[in-house]
Amino acid sequence: MGRVIGLDLSDESISGGIHNSSSLFNLKSLQSLNLAYNNLSSCQISSGFEKLTTLVSLDLSDAQLTGQFPIGISRLTRLVSLNFSLNYLKVGNSNLKLLELGNSNLKLLVQNLTELTELRLDLVNISSKGEEWCQAISSSLPKLRVLSLFSCHLSGPLCSSLENLRSLSVINLSHNNLSAPVPNFFANFTNLAELLLWDSNLQGTFPENIFHLPTLHKLDISGNELLRVSFPEYFHNGSLQTLILDHTNCSGILPNSIGNLRMLSAIVVRNCSLSGAIPSSMANLTQLVYLDLSYNMFIGPTPSFSKNLTDIDLSHNLLTGTFPSTHFEGLLNLVLLDLSQNSLIGSIPSSLLELPSLKDIDLSFNKFDGQLDEFSNASSSLLEFIDLSSNNLQGSIPMSFFELGRLTYLAINSNNFSGPIQLEKSFRPNLLLFLDLSDNQIEGKIPNWIWEVGNGSLSDLNLSHNLLVDLQEPYVLHPNLQFLDLHSNLLCGKIPRIGESAEYIDFSSNNFSSSIPPTIGSLLSYASFFSLSNNSIIGSIPPSVCNMRHLQVLDLSNNRLSGTVPSCLIQRSTSTLGVLNLRNNRLSGNVSSIFPNNCNLQTLDLSGNRLEGQIPKSLSNCRRLEVLNLGNNMVSDRFPCFLENISSLHVLVLRSNRFQGDINCQGENNQSWWNLQIMDLASNNFGGTLSSGFFSNWKAMMIDNDNAQPKFNNLGYLYFSEYTAGYYYSDRVNVIYKGIEVELVKVLTIFTSIDFSNNRFDGKIPDTVGNLKSLVLLNLSYNDLQDSIPTSLGNLKKLESLDLSRNKLTGMIPTQLASLTFLSVLNVSYNLLVGRIPTGSQFQTFSEASFLGNPGLCGFALNTSCSDTEVAPNFEDGHSTSESEVYLSAALGFIVGLGIIIWPLVFCRRWRRWYYKHVDRVFLRRIIQRRVYRNSIRQL
Repeated sequence: MGRVIGLDLSDESISGGIHNSSSLFNLKSLQSLNLAYNNLSSCQISSGFEKLTTLVSLDLSDAQLTGQFPIGISRLTRLVSLNFSLNYLKVGNSNLKLLELGNSNLKLLVQNLTELTELRLDLVNISSKGEEWCQAISSSLPKLRVLSLFSCHLSGPLCSSLENLRSLSVINLSHNNLSAPVPNFFANFTNLAELLLWDSNLQGTFPENIFHLPTLHKLDISGNELLRVSFPEYFHNGSLQTLILDHTNCSGILPNSIGNLRMLSAIVVRNCSLSGAIPSSMANLTQLVYLDLSYNMFIGPTPSFSKNLTDIDLSHNLLTGTFPSTHFEGLLNLVLLDLSQNSLIGSIPSSLLELPSLKDIDLSFNKFDGQLDEFSNASSSLLEFIDLSSNNLQGSIPMSFFELGRLTYLAINSNNFSGPIQLEKSFRPNLLLFLDLSDNQIEGKIPNWIWEVGNGSLSDLNLSHNLLVDLQEPYVLHPNLQFLDLHSNLLCGKIPRIGESAEYIDFSSNNFSSSIPPTIGSLLSYASFFSLSNNSIIGSIPPSVCNMRHLQVLDLSNNRLSGTVPSCLIQRSTSTLGVLNLRNNRLSGNVSSIFPNNCNLQTLDLSGNRLEGQIPKSLSNCRRLEVLNLGNNMVSDRFPCFLENISSLHVLVLRSNRFQGDINCQGENNQSWWNLQIMDLASNNFGGTLSSGFFSNWKAMMIDNDNAQPKFNNLGYLYFSEYTAGYYYSDRVNVIYKGIEVELVKVLTIFTSIDFSNNRFDGKIPDTVGNLKSLVLLNLSYNDLQDSIPTSLGNLKKLESLDLSRNKLTGMIPTQLASLTFLSVLNVSYNLLVGRIPTGSQFQTFSEASFLGNPGLCGFALNTSCSDTEVAPNFEDGHSTSESEVYLSAALGFIVGLGIIIWPLVFCRRWRRWYYKHVDRVFLRRIIQRRVYRNSIRQL
């Protein structure tokens, strides 16, 4: 045994540490030792390795070693290859325990290893600055050919001393924080074959000469968003095989000379802002197997490609034309095809789905039309993933989809498929996990065989937004079903039976008229989302709902529920419950019991019921509360000043109750109502003056977006579960707009509203209201407000609706209001206003009704001429405004104001669908086997 010179024990399932007394260290002649891919984890790495002084090659990679790096390795002066890469232990769900070397030890480690040609320390925590680790390596390792320090906590810069390592053929410094440019001298390394610098915070301009290195066959600089990359006009590198540039600043066009890279097998230029046409010369790349040009701005038709391709991703571009079926007929090795999010038209040939190797096809979000023919080779197909959603496909659903024995994901939602789902169980067992047929025109009954799809493996089923009327009996929901969405159909009768493992259940917007089963909580013990809203559910809320241990969202709104709110629901807010929506029912009793100290509620909507009593002060325990809606009840209380301490509150609605007293809170909290964007106190008995300080901290209403791009976020609750990736519940609220109550189905964070109408407020309107520059709606009508209209209201450039009617306001209408170009609704009727009505801008469009009941007013709208002594408003620009300009400005203000905020949210079904698909579904529910770009490509 003493004469053994080579020992390879890699991947032999060896476990436990190697002790200093191990017989391994008696092999004095050993030159090569490989213990990679084992489990050698221990508190301390044995120092016995330093006894093997004849070692030339030592490989302990991926052996689960942690703790302090054995610095005694530096005594092995004959070492040519040293590999301690990828050693770690997983701690908890996300943390890794690594090998620790440290900056000072790096120099000690390498200073005697002058024969070293290969150094691999990936994932070893070195934590060193550029001038230190660069100098340590370049001064001690003159023969180095392979330098791999992936994710070693290194920082930049890449010092000029590295230029001395002229023999380098492999450089891997990926996933460090280099914060530096790529040095030009890398182009002088005549042996360089692999340059891997991905995700290293590189900056500046990538040296174009590196593309021309004749030995370079792998280049990966992806994930460096600050790195500018310009393609050379002429590619002539005959060796380049892998080119990965995704998520770099790589704007411009892809040159036609890309076709000269005849050895190229993989190209990933994803999310690089490239434009122009995809070069037709790419058909010359006969070795190409992986192509990803997604998330760019390529235009024109889809070109032809190499017949050896296995993966094609051209998604999220601007490609047009008909489906290029002839380009794909000969792609016998094609595994993945993604053309989603383009503007392709025409029919989808069934022959495409019959490609012998195809597993994953995504043609969603295009303009494909026509019928989808049945395809003949369904039984032998390898298809696992099909997404044809959001097109214009018609006809009946091809039943051959259900004959695909390996299919796991099928989405054909948002098309025009019609007719019933065939009732015959004609499919063969498959592995289907995800089935989405939503947003079509499917009618009739839900066949009972659909619950057996996937042979019981189905976990996600979405049949929402169709014309389904019933569930065929008998049916049994398999325990694997976790996501069930049947909302927005015509289903009626009893609430369907639900599987015990279901986590997401949405039966909203149907015609169910039964009561909630008393044992519902025991049946849905794993549910995180449960909605029965917008039905005709009767009876009471069963206390068993509190047995839903994982419940985060409960929406029972817009039904006919009666009785009281179970107090246990409020107690459940201590754990998971984030949304409780019970609005528009017939619930009675007091508002609530005591809210617990660690209340987790983010949305509490109890509006439109018959609740009484006072708002419990314990509600202030709900520190995460964003939406509180108690409107349209019979609550009798004073203004809840204690809620001003909830800095997260965005919406406070107390309208149509029996509140009384003033609203001037005396607290000194400088963050009072900081995020408030909607406050509705209308139709109560509030009184007293409006304090100027009351509005002083409403920061969310003071944001001026004139010089910034507004963010169209909406209020809602992001919730997770053990099995689902994440979903978004959007809050809703009703507001009075143009005298009409409308429901905002998305409460955009840029929408702001104050409604204090129908109360007994007196005194003057505070000037500080003019600081709320993002205010959209302001209604102070039907009060006893006095004095003049503040000129500061002219600062409300976003204002669309202003109602000050039925007060005792005096003086003239401020001319500053004429500059509010978004103002489409104005009502100052029945006050004591006098003088000329301002002309110009929006005011020429307001009818007589806006100014009635003010005997002292005169002007255009009232058909009453003013005396010659009346002074016309003075515009700052000094220009007169023609009648046509006035009406054009007014029309634009109305269209833009109404269009941006209200119209899409309330009236546009198509817009709401688009918003749901692109915003609400925060994490796209894709099956895990969906391609993993970087990891798969880096193995090529």
